[in-house]
Amino acid sequence: MTLKLAILLVLLALASPSPGEAQAVDERSRGHGLRLHVGMWTSHLTRVRHGVEANWLVALGWRGLYGGTFVNSFGDRAFAAGIERFVTRAGGGTVTRGVGYRLGLVTGYDERLMGLAGKTPVLPALQVIGDVAVGRTGLELAWTGKVATMSPFMRVAR
Repeated sequence: MTLKLAILLVLLALASPSPGEAQAVDERSRGHGLRLHVGMWTSHLTRVRHGVEANWLVALGWRGLYGGTFVNSFGDRAFAAGIERFVTRAGGGTVTRGVGYRLGLVTGYDERLMGLAGKTPVLPALQVIGDVAVGRTGLELAWTGKVATMSPFMRVAR
């Protein structure tokens, strides 16, 4: 539980605006053009001792929508899609940071994850996300229930 709280605090700290650099949350909260994510590393908070796993993510975020595919912790191909919103965005010039969420659907899981996953091929998914970018490249941290993730990204177009 302490690790979950620490992750949430780090995400909030990343997006907390410094005096004079807060931006209004408006249509820009839906993201900045096309973002390409390649690679994802996860840590299961219930078994931190097992270390970090590579999940081979390839994903796109565009104007508040996201979609991607990755290899889940059970070794199965998973697909996710939905909306993403940034609640706060701060920074100016080269360095920006933000905190938001993703809400969507994910496939590729079965009863090993939870009972519901054994009954339906599609599950609802909610992630808390935070990012820091320098120029066109950045790093995203995310939290979903029992899993913390880290994914590098690149802004392909504005």
